[in-house]
Amino acid sequence: MTRQTTFEEVRKAQEILADTFEKTTRTQLASVEKLLELNRKSLAEAGDFSNPAEFFSRQASAFKEYAEQVNKQFEELAGIGNESREQLTELSQEFARNLDFSSLFNFEPAPARGKKTTAKAA
Repeated sequence: MTRQTTFEEVRKAQEILADTFEKTTRTQLASVEKLLELNRKSLAEAGDFSNPAEFFSRQASAFKEYAEQVNKQFEELAGIGNESREQLTELSQEFARNLDFSSLFNFEPAPARGKKTTAKAA
């Protein structure tokens, strides 16, 4: 493995991480925008109820929408995390396959040795 190859592997890992950060940030931003819209909607409708039952019904509906949005956000983030983990695992396995330790260790074959004989004392 050459230094150039090592540099390419590191560059690929950086690209995977940068892509993951971008996807995560975009997902977070979209989720926050949706949650703000849900809050605006629930505040706008807060004064348009005639009895307490209707108020609680609307609040329960707003909480349900909020929970669904947060759940969707977590699912998207988990998907992004799994995808990047798979890419990094694949990259690291490829890197490990291409490792060349021959420059670090002397892998020359050992010289052949005969059987040891012991001399008996006379």
